[in-house]
Amino acid sequence: MGAEMQADTVAASEPGPEAGSVPAPTPAPALPLSVVIPVWNDPEGLARLLPVLTALPGVAQIIVVDDASDVPVGAKSIGLPGLATDSRILWLRSATQKGAGHARNLGLARVDCPHVLFFDSDDLPLPGLTALLADLAALPSEDAPFDFCLFRHIDSRTRASGTPGPLAGDQRLWDLLRAAEAPALIDRAQAARMVRIAAYPWNKIYRTAFLRAAAIRCTEIPVHNDVELHWTGFFHARRILVSTREGCEHFVAQGGSRLTNRSGLDRFEVFHALEAVQAALTASGPRAAAFGDAAAEFYLNLFRWIDETLEPELRATFRWRAQDFLRRALTPALFTLVAQADPDLAGRINRFLAEGRT
Repeated sequence: MGAEMQADTVAASEPGPEAGSVPAPTPAPALPLSVVIPVWNDPEGLARLLPVLTALPGVAQIIVVDDASDVPVGAKSIGLPGLATDSRILWLRSATQKGAGHARNLGLARVDCPHVLFFDSDDLPLPGLTALLADLAALPSEDAPFDFCLFRHIDSRTRASGTPGPLAGDQRLWDLLRAAEAPALIDRAQAARMVRIAAYPWNKIYRTAFLRAAAIRCTEIPVHNDVELHWTGFFHARRILVSTREGCEHFVAQGGSRLTNRSGLDRFEVFHALEAVQAALTASGPRAAAFGDAAAEFYLNLFRWIDETLEPELRATFRWRAQDFLRRALTPALFTLVAQADPDLAGRINRFLAEGRT
């Protein structure tokens, strides 16, 4: 893995206010933030995102990690040569394609700010993110430091339908939480509900030291690399904030060769991520009781979704692997907790385990 140059600092003098002019209002201080962006063959998305990020108050560092794009990513190659002199931007490049998980981990290792946000190159920050960064900077001492702050986002598919916001399942979780725009702490029971939200890296602002101290990372696999980051973050966190502000819009490509649309053997890599999640759950001690049914439901729903998207000739093998994982993960003690918390889920798991076994 190599790194391109970090841009030189350019100092510019600013004109002073004219005599008799009314001073502009001082913007509220914003939380100093690093943003890590993995990118692969998406210069258009990156060229759209970076000018917005560089204008955002509080963004003190932007780490672009090029996962061996066909054309190396840089300020000139994406058509924004002026960014070459922005000292906040660090350009990194992998010599071989290793996936977004490896790129995010590489970027995290170079983060300088106390807080970090992971964006994809096809994301865009919304005005709510500016307000949220100001809110977090103004937190009273008893609410800081937080391990991460979960916020709402807009999915491009919901905007296209005329009702911009998260997908319906995520919005139901927000409705049950009855949260507000002002960041507020949630308790363990609420966290065990909100962990069911989509496992995205771009809907949370993390405390950098929290991720590093708990060795929380992305799985270095082609797809599903953010599952480990999401779930182990919830398992380890002791202080989780939530805000209903919409911090970004995520754009979903409905077809083509994007990673989310893959239907081949790459999908089998999910078990590497899930083994890490399950190990963290088992090691969490009493917290396993709180998160156990949520994890079991996630495993089952994810397996069903992958099975539906896989090429037909791969489905039987995948289902066998998924059944084997569930049998090992759901120990008698954990399955008993699941059955007590959600008998319907326990029934669905048993039916899945029985499929193809007769």
